[in-house]
Amino acid sequence: MKKIVYLFSILIFASCSNNTTINEFESNVTSSLLEGNWLLEFQLSEKNVAPVNFTLTLEDSIYQIKFSNANEKILSKEVIVANGIITIHDPIFDTWFEGKIINPTTIKGKWLKDGGSYQIDFVAKHGKRLRFKKPQPLKKTPVNITGKWEVNFSKNTSDHYMAVGVFQQVDDHVTGTFLTETGDYRYLEGNMYNNTLYLSCYDGSHVFLFKASLADEKLTGVFWSGTHWEEPWVGTRNDSFKLTNPDSLTYLKEGYSELAFTFPNTNGEAVSLNDQNYKNKVIIVNIMGPWCPNCKDETVFLSELYNNNHEDGLEIIALSYDKSEEFETAKENILRIKNYFNAKYEFLIAGKANKISAAKSLPMLNHVMSFPTSIFIDRNGKIRKIRTGFYGPGTGSYYTRYTKEINDFIKTLLLETPEN
Repeated sequence: MKKIVYLFSILIFASCSNNTTINEFESNVTSSLLEGNWLLEFQLSEKNVAPVNFTLTLEDSIYQIKFSNANEKILSKEVIVANGIITIHDPIFDTWFEGKIINPTTIKGKWLKDGGSYQIDFVAKHGKRLRFKKPQPLKKTPVNITGKWEVNFSKNTSDHYMAVGVFQQVDDHVTGTFLTETGDYRYLEGNMYNNTLYLSCYDGSHVFLFKASLADEKLTGVFWSGTHWEEPWVGTRNDSFKLTNPDSLTYLKEGYSELAFTFPNTNGEAVSLNDQNYKNKVIIVNIMGPWCPNCKDETVFLSELYNNNHEDGLEIIALSYDKSEEFETAKENILRIKNYFNAKYEFLIAGKANKISAAKSLPMLNHVMSFPTSIFIDRNGKIRKIRTGFYGPGTGSYYTRYTKEINDFIKTLLLETPEN
């Protein structure tokens, strides 16, 4: 099946009538792509590319593409191939690829986001290819970095922050992620070659590349986020290292006793915590954005939590902070998330996707440090917990522990009796 489309085009040309022009034939050929495995490389700089694997399938003349990052699969059904051009839209985020089909095995083009104002060049080639090419000469036995690492990003600068690196390595294949106080870098995948670590990720909204050399049990490297951010990082093995408790970073300022807001929902109707349908309910207020992969992960979790506990008195309100200040655009962006995950709770259009602006819209909080942030309110309107950030499924045991903790916590709150 992989070569049928291309060979079929050649047979058509050989037997075509005089009414078929060479230009029409060439258009058919360059609009054909081989099915199977592909490797796409984002050109972050002259010397650095961030690779991601994907598979392409064709069924009933419809193309589908599935990107892979470790255990994560991102399926795009919005794939258009015509006149030698391929367009691929992410199913959740407002990002897309526009590529010229050079031949059935090669695509060159750009990945675009933010309405097309941000672009990264890419080249995609067909065939089963390693995410990162093996260097030569290659040592037979690579150093294994499986375990937990204390990581310092932008050390000794004003942008400095700490992280936990968790890695799993089998032979030269590595998966894992970095956990920070505001979230995680999701599913990373790559290789360990000759004491050098290579990791990358494409999550629909971001392109990440990590490189580091290992010497004396210390990783020293560089992190690239697309073409707009680059910073150094160092890591050392440390099984006991912990970040600041995420439940302690955001809190009510002195003089405030509760959360209060009024924002429009996607129908333009004003919604407040004082509304009758929220009286005596356990409520989770989720500060998030439709551009945020960690928010996407938490939406999946919250949707399941809501479905399992809504009848017992759980309500969830998502406050969406969008990159656009236009209501209709913000509405369209958040409805894409809501509908994709079939999230049945309320989503409100809360304002601009800026931590300072978000903090001003919720003046009772000391700050909004992260998208997402979740606020847990009991049946009496009292805030019982504020969680900064979210550790998604790419963090493995951290995700498992946190989701169990929240499930148990919600069950406890639901069993409490309201005072009035």
